[in-house]
Amino acid sequence: MPKKLINLSLLVPFLFTCILSADDDSRAPTNPVVDTVIKAIGGEDNLLDIFRFSERVLITATETPLMEGKTKANRSSVVKVGTAWWVGTTKRSKDKVRVLCWAWSLRILLDKNSKIETIPDVQINNKPVFGLRVTESITEPIDLFFDKETKRLTAIDYTDTRHVFSDWKKSAEGHHYPAHVAGFRFTDKASGTTQESQWYQTDILELTPLTELPSELK
Repeated sequence: MPKKLINLSLLVPFLFTCILSADDDSRAPTNPVVDTVIKAIGGEDNLLDIFRFSERVLITATETPLMEGKTKANRSSVVKVGTAWWVGTTKRSKDKVRVLCWAWSLRILLDKNSKIETIPDVQINNKPVFGLRVTESITEPIDLFFDKETKRLTAIDYTDTRHVFSDWKKSAEGHHYPAHVAGFRFTDKASGTTQESQWYQTDILELTPLTELPSELK
């Protein structure tokens, strides 16, 4: 009898380790820089996952500010981060928007298939930023830049455009997110040079986290 108890006591830590490994199977290895930027917006529990939002999307070279009480949304969507984006009940076919939103949520940094490396510091909008490059979980590399002071997301370089973020908001549930983005096409991506004028902008007017996808999208 004592011999069996000893064997069980040796087995328990092994089983516990296996359980923890299974739980962490979908996560990327710990990275101190990733931990810092996730903490800056309230921690992993406050990262957006499934949400509904309404926005004003404009294809324009001229920055167009919001007008309080007058600006109306022209698109309503539901997103399951890293999986799909629906406008109304129509699933968007462009994989670029799925990847961009995945990066915007920062959840791409936690995916086990993401290879993350630091890239040289640069300046965006005259502010110093540090960067992380993500590869392997996506077909084309994507670069995320963070404000050196606040550690919040400042911009994303992806394919032919730099997407610059501002106007941080906080949902009633505690999710922090940048509500404004302006896109600038690269004139020379290698040097990080963009056109002076934006080519699009979008402003999130309302955002609601969801616990599951609406039935019509399942």
